[in-house]
Amino acid sequence: MKKSRHLSAPQAILLSFAAMIAIGTSLLALPFASQSGQSVSLLDAFFTATSASCVTGLVVVNTMQHWTWFGQLVIITLIQLGGIGFITVVTGALIVFRQRIGLRQRLTIQTMFNQSSLGGMTRLVWQVLRYTAVIEGAGAVLLTVGFLTANRGYGFLESVWYGVFHAISAFCNAGFDLVGSNSLAEFQGHWLINFTIMVLITLGGLGFTVLHELRHFKTKKHWRGLSIHTRLVCGTSAVLVVAGTLLFALLEWQGALGHLATPQKWLAAAFESVTLRTAGFATIDQSQLTPLSQLLATGFMFIGGSPAGTAGGVKTITLALLVAAVSSGLHGHTGIVIAGRRLPLALVQKALAVFFAMFAVVVMAVLILHFSEAGNSFAPTLMETIFEATSATGTVGLTTGLTPYLSPIGKVTIALCMFIGRLSPLTLVVALSLRQNADSHVIDYPAANVIIG
Repeated sequence: MKKSRHLSAPQAILLSFAAMIAIGTSLLALPFASQSGQSVSLLDAFFTATSASCVTGLVVVNTMQHWTWFGQLVIITLIQLGGIGFITVVTGALIVFRQRIGLRQRLTIQTMFNQSSLGGMTRLVWQVLRYTAVIEGAGAVLLTVGFLTANRGYGFLESVWYGVFHAISAFCNAGFDLVGSNSLAEFQGHWLINFTIMVLITLGGLGFTVLHELRHFKTKKHWRGLSIHTRLVCGTSAVLVVAGTLLFALLEWQGALGHLATPQKWLAAAFESVTLRTAGFATIDQSQLTPLSQLLATGFMFIGGSPAGTAGGVKTITLALLVAAVSSGLHGHTGIVIAGRRLPLALVQKALAVFFAMFAVVVMAVLILHFSEAGNSFAPTLMETIFEATSATGTVGLTTGLTPYLSPIGKVTIALCMFIGRLSPLTLVVALSLRQNADSHVIDYPAANVIIG
């Protein structure tokens, strides 16, 4: 009974996000958070707070036009806390004030960053905060220069605020912006802003454990010295970015990219490939993509970034494990071997569980949206509905234009998708591993066989 009074690590993470959303909703519903001086509806405040806390970027009201400086500050604070974790920030404060970090807090941090070992959790938190500060700080400086030189009439202080806001939003893979109604479309050909945003998105999506390991990477000789996890993350991420760039350039060369010069076409195609890794910024109108490109985009949004980072989706590691499992099956291997290492079957089981759980969420959301938005003035097609549901569940933030026109049921559905998408890798996988650890040494069952193929 004494143990039942304490929250488990997944429960603590879930409640921390729920508390952030509740507080954010209350603050955004205040009259002085809106430029009109009137309180936004509670549902719209809840939707915005959920999108910010879950680092998604879907919005029902324009961030620049609707929210005051106070409202924007609330949003970027939620993004920062949601990106690296509220518990991480609290633990960092305890470290600064030399307070003791208990076992329960260490277990929660271990769960939040999907670590296999309980050791070094305090050091991990300090590394996360340090990397975040350095990367976002450098990004803010570069983006400030970019906005100052963009010939958009931005003053110095405005450019600094824009630089800080977009650096945090990009590194946390949130996709919130302050530059207009078409995301970063007006900066489509600005190389400094585009490259800085892409680098921030990529670094945030790689994961903090990978960043720490790559920090000591100096020569090609060290590649084999990197962990299997880091090699899988970097390899899979590189393949997805390059493949996405080539495919979007091929499919939209005369379409959504047709009005651009050749260098800008490649830049926009690369940006699209990177931002689909759950970032949510856009330099091209997603509604102008062909249905095939939109279908391809949903696949990239569903995959997302990598574990222990700020990105969402089922994660690159999940994709790599499933591809390796299929390859092993086709070659008749009895186990999964990657880079000379045999991986346990439990990892593939968890990858399958995450993949199909996320897929089930998307399917359910599409079904609900199909009926709830039937009389919508936007009149979304099936592909646009799938795009919206996948974007929310993968915490991406891209839309073909449906989000501002969502019905109340649609807003609640998308908000739940964002919440589930942000937490699923942290709760479902851990719950399965705990269940397995608790049962595997207690009971076993007779073996059986089934016919496959």
